[in-house]
Parts: sequence; C-alpha cells; structure tokens
Amino acid sequence: MNLSLDSLIPPLLTLVERAGSRILEAYEKPVEVFTKSDGSPVTWADYQSHLVLTEGLEKLTPDVSIISEEDKASWTLNSTLYWLIDPLDGTKGFIQKNGEFCVNVALMEDHRPLLGLIHAPLTGETFYGYQGKAWCHRGSAATPIHTRTIPPQGITLLAGGGGKKFKDKAAQFFEPQTIATIEWVQSALKFCQIAKGEADFYLRFEECCEWDTAAGHALVEAAGGRMTNLDGSMFLYGKPNLRNKAFVVSGRGKL
Repeated sequence: MNLSLDSLIPPLLTLVERAGSRILEAYEKPVEVFTKSDGSPVTWADYQSHLVLTEGLEKLTPDVSIISEEDKASWTLNSTLYWLIDPLDGTKGFIQKNGEFCVNVALMEDHRPLLGLIHAPLTGETFYGYQGKAWCHRGSAATPIHTRTIPPQGITLLAGGGGKKFKDKAAQFFEPQTIATIEWVQSALKFCQIAKGEADFYLRFEECCEWDTAAGHALVEAAGGRMTNLDGSMFLYGKPNLRNKAFVVSGRGKL
C-alpha cells in the first residue's frame, strides 16, 4: 500500500461522514425493513452507506480488497491486506430510532486490525485509532482519548443482551472483582465508551461477525486497552465464515 496510515485518515474521516449523512437522510423518514436470508433486518440506509464506503475505498486504495457485510460475494479472504466494513452497525437500533448505531471501517492485515474508525451519525463524532494513538474527531477538532483504570467503586460493564442469565455469567467471570454497573448498548459504540474512558469492560458470550468488532478492536487497543478471547489468548480474524466466538474487551483492567 502506497499511502501511510497517517495519510489515510483525512479522506477516511470525510468518507465515513458522507456515509453517516446518507444514513441520517433515511433516519428522518419512515424506515422500511427487509429481511436477509439469515433472518436479520436490513434497510435502505445499510445499502446506501455500503455504496458510499465501497466506492470511496476503491478510489482511495484501488489495490486493497473490501469485505462488507452488505456484499456476500465479498466474504472470501483473497489477500492479507483488506478493508473490513459494517456500513450500518446496529441496524436494530436504527430501526428502533434509539440512536445506537454507527459506521465501522477497519483496515486489516495478517488476521489483525491495523486501523479502525467508528462514526456515530447522530452526534457527528468519529472515533479512530492506530499505532497506539486514538482520537475523537468532530467538526475540525480531534481530541486524544484513552482508556481508564477501574475506579474504586467497581467495574462498569457493557453488554449487548442476555438479561439475568448474562448477569450471572458475568459475575462468575469477573469474580472476585465487583461489577458496579451493567449497561446494555447496541452496536460498536460500546468500544467507543471503553476507548474514551467511560466504561471498563465489554463482555460477549454469543457469536457475532468480524465486521462487528474489527474497527472497535483497533480503536480500543490504540487507546490503551485490549480485546482477547475469554481465556486471554490473542483475538484473530479471518476465521471460518468470518464469525467471532466469545470475547472480552478491557480498558486498563486485569482479569
């Protein structure tokens, strides 16, 4: 790749903001929901964001392949360097109009994310990180962000679902540490909360897709945190069917 990661950031920020604007156009209107072959929901906004991102990435890095959630034909790894994108992460939150949705873009190499951007269309914020540096960008300003150490009152834990069953399993997983608060948040915005020091852990027991986590993984690591398998081993990408197993994301806390 001819461009450095530093050089990629300005056009990538513009690109994810364009995708976010297209999503917001649809957010202001009644949402028409379709069903994919796997039973998950999809909307016009998912596809419009996909088109903006893929066209922009093809122009920016024509020699780098793209894997997108919204293009099943792309779901085959044919290179060690590729873009992994989720044009609208948190489609259910978009449909429910609860604000918990975002745009995920990650640059991958050798089964690991090199760089990640998460754009929150409703706030206009873009969180991005690479090479040990992470920022929150809004308008013309970029503010450095960092993970935090666990506060004395205990862990703020993020989750995507699971209810009481999740609470019991989480308590067992973190024992003897104290879980002060559990917050349920849809989409990769959970990674942003950890990266900017508003939460300590994100724990997930259910499977999800690699495009759900790659951008956030890069962001949290750049901000000082970690993402691992539940046993603490390295979390890798390029798995069969691009499916993730259980994992934990941590700020500066130790298990």
